Amino acid sequence: MNRKPYAPGKIIIGRLPLGADLLASITRIANDEEIKAGTVAVYGSLTRLTLSSFDQATKMPSQSDWEEGMEIGSLGGTISQFKGRSMARLSGTFARGDGSMVGGTIAIGTRVYACEVVITELTGGTLTRDFDPATGLPLWKDGSLLIEA
Repeated sequence: MNRKPYAPGKIIIGRLPLGADLLASITRIANDEEIKAGTVAVYGSLTRLTLSSFDQATKMPSQSDWEEGMEIGSLGGTISQFKGRSMARLSGTFARGDGSMVGGTIAIGTRVYACEVVITELTGGTLTRDFDPATGLPLWKDGSLLIEA
């Protein structure tokens, strides 16, 4: 069993500039700060939302775009290593102007209107993603918390 304890390290708090690509910005900060494992929380609103979805039956990804302002209901994720670099993976829910909600995994192309970000480094090890043949997704290697489901 690989239950490995992690502890909080440095915490980076700040605001992203208007128009910045949300995912690219957080990934860049993680690499600049050499964060090998961490958590991310984002608060605010967006001018453009791009979400990635994964069809479990076909194991094929798809992407959806909204060219409209949206409030972030909840947005968080992790930072881990993928192909030798820090990579952020962020998922959330978003409120459209008409009150409807959309949700999913953030993709490149999501643009910031006003976003405050909290990145918490986790010390005690490195989380590494690799291709998982059972799901077709890049999942944490040796990250299972249970021996059997």
